[in-house]
Amino acid sequence: MSGTSFAPRINHVAISVDADVLNDEGRVALLDFYSEVFGWTEGDNSTEKGNPLILYTGELRQFLYLLPAKDQFMVTPKMDHFGMEVSSKEELMEILERVRVYQRKDDRVHISDVGTMVTHHNDSEYTLTNVYIEFLIPLWIELQHVAQRSEG
Repeated sequence: MSGTSFAPRINHVAISVDADVLNDEGRVALLDFYSEVFGWTEGDNSTEKGNPLILYTGELRQFLYLLPAKDQFMVTPKMDHFGMEVSSKEELMEILERVRVYQRKDDRVHISDVGTMVTHHNDSEYTLTNVYIEFLIPLWIELQHVAQRSEG
C-alpha cells in the first residue's frame, strides 16, 4: 500500500428496520437515546430514498444507517451486534452509567453484565472489558475497551 492508502475499514452499518420502529415517535426515541448516551447526531437524509434515519457516530463518514421496511427487515437472535471501541475503561463505565440512567426512564433499554477477558498474543497481555447495549434496533452494540500490557 502507498503511504496515503489504508486497509479497508468499516465506515457504516446499514440495517433495514421495522418501519413501525422508525415512525415519528420511534425516531424521536432513537435520536434521544443515541445522542444522550453516545453523542451521536442525526445526518441529512434529504438525498436518500426511503426516509432513512442516519446517525453519525463520529466523523461525517462514520454512521449507522437505519432504513424503514414494512415486510423484509432485519430480525436477529439475541446478542447479534456490532462493536464500538472506546479509549479507556473509565469512558466505557461513564457511557454505561448514562445507559443505566436512561434505562430508568425507558424500560426498552437492555444492558448485559460488564465482562472482562484476558488473552495473550506474542509478548503482550490484552484485557478486554465490554458490555452489550440494546435499544429499539435489531443489533446490540458491544462497547469495549482493550488494554495492552507487555509480559515479562
